[in-house]
Amino acid sequence: MVNIIISTLLILVSVIVITALLTESLAAKGIIHKEIARKILHLTAGVCAALSLTFEGVEIFLYSAGILAAIFNFIAVRKNIFKGIHNGNRKSFGIFYLPLSFLFLVYIRQFFPSEAFYAMLILALSDSLAALAGLFIPGKKFNLTGDAKSFPGSSAFFITTFLILFIGNISQGVNSVFIHYNEFEKIIAFFSIGIILTAFEAISSRGTDNLTVPVASVFLLIVFANGQAGLPLNFFTGIFLSAIVATISFRVGFLTSDGSVATFLLAGFIFGLGGWKWSMPILTFFILSSLLSKFRKKRNQKVELYFEKTGTRDWLQVAANGGLGGVIICFAQIYPGDFWYLIYIASLAAVCADTWGTEIGTLWKTKTISVLNFRVVEQGVSGGISLPGTLGVLTGAFIVALSGLHWSTMPAGPYLLLMLFSGVLGSFFDSVLGATLQVQYKCNVCGKQTEREIHCSDRTMQSSGISWINNDVVNLLAGICGSIAVGLIIL
Repeated sequence: MVNIIISTLLILVSVIVITALLTESLAAKGIIHKEIARKILHLTAGVCAALSLTFEGVEIFLYSAGILAAIFNFIAVRKNIFKGIHNGNRKSFGIFYLPLSFLFLVYIRQFFPSEAFYAMLILALSDSLAALAGLFIPGKKFNLTGDAKSFPGSSAFFITTFLILFIGNISQGVNSVFIHYNEFEKIIAFFSIGIILTAFEAISSRGTDNLTVPVASVFLLIVFANGQAGLPLNFFTGIFLSAIVATISFRVGFLTSDGSVATFLLAGFIFGLGGWKWSMPILTFFILSSLLSKFRKKRNQKVELYFEKTGTRDWLQVAANGGLGGVIICFAQIYPGDFWYLIYIASLAAVCADTWGTEIGTLWKTKTISVLNFRVVEQGVSGGISLPGTLGVLTGAFIVALSGLHWSTMPAGPYLLLMLFSGVLGSFFDSVLGATLQVQYKCNVCGKQTEREIHCSDRTMQSSGISWINNDVVNLLAGICGSIAVGLIIL
């Protein structure tokens, strides 16, 4: 039996290899469009990978195939081996991310076999048909994070995902992951999962959807498979409210277009899975911080020239400040425990403290010193601290802590002190990173230090720090620092 399975798997691998060689040849000769060739290969590889996940007792073979495919595809992208099906002007590691997702799902399928299968199938079919629909069906285009998408393509992705879940539920019968829901709840679940995954695909670029879509798919399927009755309607209500919040925030200038989609995704998970208990703290942070940022910008716009970005948050800022909270609530769904909520509040207290420290610290002209050597620095420079900024740190952490106090399992006193500690520690860590590792530039026109690559309408020169450690990375690390510290204390 094992020999038959391995022979079948070898046939699937051969199909992928033959398809790759054939599509590359046809695209290189101009017989078929590059995008069509690329998506034929993507669909074939994805479907074969999904089928391979249904075989038992061949983990070593699957892991080996995935690792070899990842190594080969990485080299292929770097050396531009598949010139026929890839645009040389746009290097994408999508074909490298695909085997990484496969390896992840090979591991997950030990515990959730059906969920892993459908996650890979959604990536194979929905993503491929979305690209083809965008290519052949006229419709409005949009660009969120670098890749052009289209409304026909996104519609095709949603419809395909919905149908995969719908048909899969019927074909599996009593073994369906949605068996404990009534028919109405099942439709709501299929619809909600389709909407969320479509948003993930829309905001992904340069092939990252080959990672984001299967990971998000398998998580959502696991959550719904183990959820109680009422979860589909609660989740749908959550994403509906998150859509309202994201739209209003975009309209009033709190968010960019890509930031609004990221907020929709983040808030959809938190609102839909956590209810008011998890929603209130992040809403408090987001709304009050956005208002404070707008007010500070009007009052002291001069320091804006030092900051990398404006007060209108993009998707990277949303991910840096709230992404950790989204990850935490995901873990809380899979491994329930009261401590997750405290770690969640701690992460928000840290990022809110840092945000408010910057905003309040630059509301008016005040003495600012370096966190490293206590020498006077210009206001707005990374790593600078001030008395108003310190008060802002404490206020930001306290506000977030207060918003979650009602649901805390700890006594009020220790809880508030713990969250203030998280805020102060996270903000201090942010300042240290800002003064040491965060990338800094020097303007060739005015000679001032800035976080911007363009200053005084001219390109700046890097003067210190590490190029990839920008303000978003520092904010994310500050949140991680605060949450880890609190986690170590309470565990």
